[in-house]
Amino acid sequence: MATGKIKILSEEIICRIAAGEVVERPASVVKELIENAIDANASRIEIEVKEGGQKLIEITDNGEGMTRQDAGLAFTPHATSKIVDDAELEHIASLGFRGEALPTIASVARVTLVTRHDSEETATRVTLDGGRIVSVDNDSFPRGTRIQVKNLFYNVPARRKFLKSTGAEMAQISDIVCHYMMGYPEIAFKFTNSNVLVAATNGSGNLSDAILAVYGPEVTRDLVALKEPAAIAQGGMSLRGFISPPNQPRNAARYMTTLVNRRVVKTKLLTQAINKAISAFFPRGRYPVLILDLRVPPALIDVNVHPQKTEIRFKDERWVFSTIWETVQASLSGLRMVSAPGATAQSELATPNLPEYEAAAESPGHSVSATPTTFSAGSIFGTPPTMQPVRITGSNEERFYEIKDIDAERLGPRPTQLATAFEPVAKLEHPKILAQLKNSYLLGEDNKGLFIVDQHAAHERILFDQYTNTYRDMPIAAQPLLFPVPLKLLPSERMVIKDHLDELKDLGFSIQQEDDGQYYATAFPVSEKHNNEEESLQNVLAQVLNGWESRSIREIKTDLLKMMACKAAVKAGNPLEESEWNSLLEQLLKTENPFTCPHGRPIVIRLTTRQIETGFLRT
Repeated sequence: MATGKIKILSEEIICRIAAGEVVERPASVVKELIENAIDANASRIEIEVKEGGQKLIEITDNGEGMTRQDAGLAFTPHATSKIVDDAELEHIASLGFRGEALPTIASVARVTLVTRHDSEETATRVTLDGGRIVSVDNDSFPRGTRIQVKNLFYNVPARRKFLKSTGAEMAQISDIVCHYMMGYPEIAFKFTNSNVLVAATNGSGNLSDAILAVYGPEVTRDLVALKEPAAIAQGGMSLRGFISPPNQPRNAARYMTTLVNRRVVKTKLLTQAINKAISAFFPRGRYPVLILDLRVPPALIDVNVHPQKTEIRFKDERWVFSTIWETVQASLSGLRMVSAPGATAQSELATPNLPEYEAAAESPGHSVSATPTTFSAGSIFGTPPTMQPVRITGSNEERFYEIKDIDAERLGPRPTQLATAFEPVAKLEHPKILAQLKNSYLLGEDNKGLFIVDQHAAHERILFDQYTNTYRDMPIAAQPLLFPVPLKLLPSERMVIKDHLDELKDLGFSIQQEDDGQYYATAFPVSEKHNNEEESLQNVLAQVLNGWESRSIREIKTDLLKMMACKAAVKAGNPLEESEWNSLLEQLLKTENPFTCPHGRPIVIRLTTRQIETGFLRT
């Protein structure tokens, strides 16, 4: 009989294949081990990394620890303490649950685990090499766990070859650690790179303390609290966090921390909703500092989607998308470039009062104070609260050191300014328009120097806010066409129109189908201005119909109002009278977002007096 081609793989090869899915890079190891520490109800977690995680990753926590028996089983594939049966997959409250992380990490590195449970007098040390247990010994260690991962991918040279530079890998690790610092402000984190402090939090439970440790006072003091929609609480959910204003853009999405049930995720749905919302406030390719914490009942999400557990599915994706979009839009609206009379600056940054679901409330490591805590404006600008030294009995060293100054070099997310000679304008003090440049830009001065206004972007913002206020709770007015315009439609567009004629009518489009099956437009949104009526109508309608089923009516309406404002706004090259300059600036400063046009382009930029003097060699 001929030998068959199909063979059963060895456990060693199976683990290495699994490692390719779970352990993509050193940052993946750090993520898995931090999540294990959090699930163990740790209140302190220490992360030490060397050479971008390739030489050493060491995670120490003061959690529950493991018994000798559990320590040996921990490296068996699919051995876990997080779930017992498949019914629990519908209500997962822990960060880990598959039992894949430790065995797959051990299969591609040299690993040492030291752990002790309160029920045992001595600790257990387990040493592994390439997934094989080399020894199991007694050791001296306090309650908790320390796991060392050395020489990552030493036995998988192909994977090691594809790693990036030490600095790039370190940056990835830093991002992960910083996300969890802000996701779990009640846990004291200490993060070091080759024994040099990168960042640390004091575990106060105050989110503002964690943000301060990661981003520093300049960012922390200007953050805006997310405005949670009132209806969200009716379903036993919550959405809290902070976002930076549009005049402080960042150059990468890595400044955004998104958590769902305290799990750091990078799911496409959330990313698309956030990007859609910020596109009206931030220039293309620029992002806010964002800490977004969404809590929903576990039964409404599926976290068993991807081996790294960074992607999740929602039971009602459309609701989640519209809620995130609405929250970010509402939070960034209403900011002012000139302080209103009698207005006072924000003096404190409160930790959002987030609910804990029953499954997680039983865990001390998942608790948050029921009362939001705050700290005064003075401490925002001062040194972060100190972390007192804690000596662990039976150890010859202090595992958590006193941190008095967190000004050491951070490799985590740090803000950067726009790569331009001009500065984004945060505030205008006694502004005055001086002239019009190239019939496109308004030149003005205030107490800080010269500022320049893009007249089209400014007028576009003004009109968009007017349209939004006018049509917020009513249909968009329609302008009847002199002659019906035949529409050139794709089959998918025909289906949308046929099923949503009433919604399109509320958007200002009157469309009818004749006996020959041809669709004709008989009315158009009233404020739309166009030279070629048929071509303009066709283009605008195509944009409205594009992605109709994946967008809410409110979102579609907002996008249409953006197009209407852009078409109707004064164009670059249009000369303006002096009275029109002043009127434009006055109306701009009264809008809900004078920083960017509805499409996210900046409206006002600045050349400071100091920059001008430098150009003339006066400094």
